[in-house]
Amino acid sequence: MRACALTVLALAASLAACSGGREQQAAQACGGEIANRLKGKTFEIDLHDLAGHAKTEAADTVLMSSTATFDKGLTTEYKQPFDCRVRFDNGGKTATVLYLDFKWNTADLKKAE
Repeated sequence: MRACALTVLALAASLAACSGGREQQAAQACGGEIANRLKGKTFEIDLHDLAGHAKTEAADTVLMSSTATFDKGLTTEYKQPFDCRVRFDNGGKTATVLYLDFKWNTADLKKAE
């Protein structure tokens, strides 16, 4: 769990250092929300990939899609796509996650032996 949180924080910090654009800000908000909701799970998300898949829905709203990898490197590793919708408030200074949806496909899950 600690490694997962460190991975998300490291990616967020590197994105913040590179650029402060809306897509990166939205990706950081999504990454934080995912880390909060998946506490105790071993997962990894690529914030750069998430930011690269941002689509503007309205002047203050962005929809992003990417894939989370769970149990990376283990025999139980699996990937799940997700969508995250972010709204910008305070003149674009604050990014708030409005919607987070994992497309769980249990058929892809490997059974423990």
